[in-house]
Amino acid sequence: MTTPQAPQNPTHPAPPEFLPTPEPAPAKKRGTSKILLRVLGVVAALVVGIVVFGYFVQDDPSLAVAGDCVHNAGTDSKPKVSIVKCTEGTAEFKVLKVVTGSDDKQCDAVEGVEAAYVEQSGGDSFVLCLGKNH
Repeated sequence: MTTPQAPQNPTHPAPPEFLPTPEPAPAKKRGTSKILLRVLGVVAALVVGIVVFGYFVQDDPSLAVAGDCVHNAGTDSKPKVSIVKCTEGTAEFKVLKVVTGSDDKQCDAVEGVEAAYVEQSGGDSFVLCLGKNH
């Protein structure tokens, strides 16, 4: 059996089975430079986020270790303690020991203790045993 030829009459178009099928357009290729720029943008955003986060939590007393200095911008009954450089004039106290928990009596045995700072947030708590910063 042979396939009939499409009519060549310009006034009557060929039936759909005789029309040529258009070839699909080739898939667009993303340039590696666009992908690389996006990856670099995401990495840069992460780095900026980490730096900004670090800047805002650097003085958080929960990050204090023995040898750090702190400043109380609040009162004895409502302290607002932050880590500062020991060379700053506001560095009143030096952290002598950090104790996990909320029992400030553990600081009594630490030599040179002048004060204790207790912080409780959620289920976590800690005590900073503080001595004068000389």
